[in-house]
Amino acid sequence: MQNDLTAGIVVTDWLGKFWDLMTEQKLTQQQVADKVGITRGYLNQLLGGKKPLNGNMRRQLMCAYRELSGDEALTMWIDYVRIRFPTHDPIPIMTELLQIKPIFFAPDNWGFYGYTGKFEHGAMQIFTSPEDDDRGTLLELKGEGCREFECLLLAQHRSWYDFFEKANELGGHYNRIDLAINDYVDMLPVQYFIDKCDRDEFTSIFRRIHKDANKEHGVIGRTLYIGSRKSQFYMCLYQKDAEQFFKYGTPLDQTPIKNRFELRLADERATKAIEALLNERDPAKVIFGIINRYVRFLKPNGKARASWPLDDLWANFIGKYGEKLRLTTQPEPFSIKRTYNWIEKQVAPTLKMLLAYDSATAQDILMTMIANAKITQKEMSVLQAMLASTEEMIIPSEESKKSDYADQSK
Repeated sequence: MQNDLTAGIVVTDWLGKFWDLMTEQKLTQQQVADKVGITRGYLNQLLGGKKPLNGNMRRQLMCAYRELSGDEALTMWIDYVRIRFPTHDPIPIMTELLQIKPIFFAPDNWGFYGYTGKFEHGAMQIFTSPEDDDRGTLLELKGEGCREFECLLLAQHRSWYDFFEKANELGGHYNRIDLAINDYVDMLPVQYFIDKCDRDEFTSIFRRIHKDANKEHGVIGRTLYIGSRKSQFYMCLYQKDAEQFFKYGTPLDQTPIKNRFELRLADERATKAIEALLNERDPAKVIFGIINRYVRFLKPNGKARASWPLDDLWANFIGKYGEKLRLTTQPEPFSIKRTYNWIEKQVAPTLKMLLAYDSATAQDILMTMIANAKITQKEMSVLQAMLASTEEMIIPSEESKKSDYADQSK
């Protein structure tokens, strides 16, 4: 969806854009009304400006639009993976778990978390340690790494469930897993829930609730932490569009995900969450089972606190729309956009200055340096990965081989 209908725009502008979206998708008022659960006549009055259109109804209309257009109001992603393996040999992690040919991993002689070396493929990292170090080997996939890996999973005819089953077979210990729920329709306005916390209109097992805000160039990005960030489990609700603005300068209306609700789990809690996902194969049941146990937002009704019902927005989140939640992917091919971004921001101005100096002094120092530079093994591995197709990089799974054979035999 190109137009952002979640930002704070005036109702008339919102209505005009919503009409445009309906027209683009050839949706009728009756289809939208049926999906929302209101009459066509009432919807006509809302869209005609004859009835007040509040924020909650806007969200319901956008949810209906997305569903009728084949999209979802909420999606769930695996957004961070850190798994430690008892082996000191990174090859099984590459070939059996990730199913990527080792030649496409760039080696490096330094690492994080106390590890002494690493191998990289795009945003995927494998950290290594010496034989006498009991930390073994560590795999880390941050958000970008997860999206790149999903591109490979698709080509391998595998799923995240297959990945976690293989990680268990290899003796993996889950250091950290982030389960992200993406909100595309502002169903979880962050400031709204921060205000409810301030008014004590919630109940939680957690003792610690923390809020944070970042402001740059007039944009404020708010975050609500539920639970201690030092514990094995806490939750985080933040404005994803603001985060992308701060990181990359992406305009708010060009980020489809408005808010993100994350469950960040470590060690034993991460292991139990993966076990539940593998056993249930029902992410909605697992995720909202965890959420419901730890936090609920309430709506005061003038009676005793024990009788307060669930807040309407929260009830929609965990009920009407949350029950449809499934584990989805957002594959993104391997790229070197991070390298280009780094050059653009940090290196390009200096290079331009040196080129200007060479031109003014009739020298060719910079281009000579580039011509004489030697490409290391690391850079060569990156170059190979840049030029290779997905099919050339992966080690096909048995299921993929069967599928390919069936295609060839037709």
